[in-house]
Amino acid sequence: MLKYILTLLLFIIGISLTMGYSYLLFHIFAEFFSIIIAGIIFVITWNSRDKLDNGYLLLIGISFFFIGGIDLLHTIAYEGMNVFVDYDANLPTQMWIVARYLQAASFVIAPLLITRRINAKTIFGTYFILTASLIILIFSGSFPDCYIEGTGLTSFKIISEYFICLFLFIAIYLLFKKKNHFSREVLLLLYGALLTTILSELAFTAYISVYGPANYLGHVLKIIAFALIYQAIVVTGLRKPFDTMFRTLSQSEAKYRTFFNNMDEGVAVFDLVEHGGIIDYQFVDVNRRYASMMGMRPGDIIGKKGTEIYGKDTTPPHLQYFQSVLNTKESLRFSAVHKPDMKHYAVSVFFIEEKRLATVVTDVTALKISEEALIRANKKLKLLSQVTRHDINNDLSLAYASIDLIQSKIPVNPETDEYFGYLRSSIDAINSKVDFTRNYEQMGTQKPFWQSLSRIIAEIRKSNPRFSGIDFHDSLDSLEIFADLMLPKVFANLVDNSIRHGKKVSAIYISYQITKDGCRIIYEDDGIGIGKEIKHKIFEPDYSKTHGFGLFLIREILQLTGIEFTEEGEEGKGAKFVFLVPEGGFRQEKKTIEI
Repeated sequence: MLKYILTLLLFIIGISLTMGYSYLLFHIFAEFFSIIIAGIIFVITWNSRDKLDNGYLLLIGISFFFIGGIDLLHTIAYEGMNVFVDYDANLPTQMWIVARYLQAASFVIAPLLITRRINAKTIFGTYFILTASLIILIFSGSFPDCYIEGTGLTSFKIISEYFICLFLFIAIYLLFKKKNHFSREVLLLLYGALLTTILSELAFTAYISVYGPANYLGHVLKIIAFALIYQAIVVTGLRKPFDTMFRTLSQSEAKYRTFFNNMDEGVAVFDLVEHGGIIDYQFVDVNRRYASMMGMRPGDIIGKKGTEIYGKDTTPPHLQYFQSVLNTKESLRFSAVHKPDMKHYAVSVFFIEEKRLATVVTDVTALKISEEALIRANKKLKLLSQVTRHDINNDLSLAYASIDLIQSKIPVNPETDEYFGYLRSSIDAINSKVDFTRNYEQMGTQKPFWQSLSRIIAEIRKSNPRFSGIDFHDSLDSLEIFADLMLPKVFANLVDNSIRHGKKVSAIYISYQITKDGCRIIYEDDGIGIGKEIKHKIFEPDYSKTHGFGLFLIREILQLTGIEFTEEGEEGKGAKFVFLVPEGGFRQEKKTIEI
C-alpha cells in the first residue's frame, strides 16, 4: 500500500510540473489517468461478473465504463483541444457535470443491491440508454448551460455540484448502513474515495477559468478519488478475494487429501478405456486403504490399467458393473468376496463425468460374520420356541383332558363348575399367549430389505376372500421402504383389524407424504374409529390377545428398522394409523441398483 501511495504522489507531482509548459497537457494526463482507471475497473469487474455475489461492486464496476466514456468526451472537448470546433468551454463542463451525476447516483444505488444477484447485461443496457440520452441532450443544446465565456460557472452548474455532494454524503451513509458486507480495508478506501470526490466537487464550484487553480485542485482530488476506488474495488475487493479463494482452495485440497488417504474405506477413481478392442479401466487416483486391500502401494496403482495389475490374460474384476454404471449414469452397489482369504466387501460405484467413475470399497467381513451369527442365533431361538411351544401345547391338551375327565367323574355342582370355568379360562389365556409367540418366530431371522408397498397391498387383496368386499385406494406410487420380512403381515393385520373392529368399513385408503422428518405412510379406513378411552391401550402386548398378533407386535416389527407407528384417527371418522419412516429408509424410485 505504501508503494502505491508513493507512486501516486510521484505521478501527481510529475503531471503538475507539466503545467509550466501547458495546462492543457496537465489536464490530458489527469483525465486520462481517471479514464484508464475507469476502464480497468470495468474490464476486471465485467470478467468477474459470474463470480461476484456483491451487487455493489458489480454495479460500480459497470457504471465506471460509462463514467470513463463521458470523461473521455470531456477531455477531447476541453478548450484548446479543437476537436469539437463549433463548441466552447460549456461543452466539456456539461460533460463533466453529467459524468459526476452518473457517478454519484451509482454510489447511491449500489448499496441497495449489495445482497442481490443482479443481471450484468441488464445493468449495462440501462446505463447505455441513459448515457446515450444524456449525450444527445448535450449535443442537441437541450441540456442546461454550465459555463458561459466571460462570466464563468452558471448557477445550474454550481447547484448541481452541491447536489452531487449531497448524493455522495447519502452514499456514505448508505455504505455505513451496509458496512457488514465489506472488509474494513475496502470500507475505509470507499469512504476515502467518496470524501475526496466531495472535496473535488467543492473545488469545481469555485473556479472562474477552466485553467484556474481551483480547477487544478479539483483534478488532483479526482485523481486521488479514482485511485482509491481502484484500490478498493480491484485490488482489495476483487483481486484479494480471488487470492483468498485460491488459497482456501489449496487448503481444502490438502484437507481432502488428508481425509482421502486416511479413510477406513478404500476409494479409487478410474477411467474406462479401450485398447486393442478390449475394455479396461485405468486408475486416476486411489487412497492408501484401497491400495492396502490390493496388497500394493498407491504409487504402484495410479496410472496403470487393470490388465497391468491383474494380468493381461485376466478380465479385470467387476468390469461388467462398471460398464453398467457408465451406460446408465446411475450408481450401483454390489457385494464381493475375495476368495483366498474369504474377505467380504461392499462395493459402491458412482458416475463422475464422461468415462470417469469412482468406487468405494468397504470391508464388511466382521459385520457379515456378526450378521450371520445373529441370524443363526435367531433361527436357534425359533427352533427352541417351536419345541417349547409344542411341549406346552401337549401339556395344555393334557390339562384340557384332565378337566373334562374330572368333570365327568364328579356330580354336577354349580360351584365346582364355576371353578372349572376359571381354570379353563386360565388355560385358554396360556394357549392364546403361546399362539401369540408363533408370530414372533420370523422376526430378525433375515436381513431387512426393500419392499414395494403397492405390491404388498395387491397381494393382501388377493390372499383373503374376506378382503374382496373392501375398496382399496392405493396412492403409494413406486414407494419402497426398508423393513423386516414381516412387513406384509403388518398390513394384513391392519386390514383384518379394520374389518373386525371397524364394523362398517367399506374402503381403505393408503397414501404417503414426504416431510422434513421422513416419509409419513398413512393407513385410513371409513369405520367407526377408535374410542379415546382405549387409544392408550391398543399398543399394549396383552390388549388383543384373542385375535391376531395385535398392534403391539406391529410396532415391534416396524421398530426393527426405526419406523415409528402411531394412531391419529378420530372416533366416528375411522381409524388412522401413521408410519413415520426415517430418512434413508424409503425411496420413490430405484436410483441405486442392489446386486
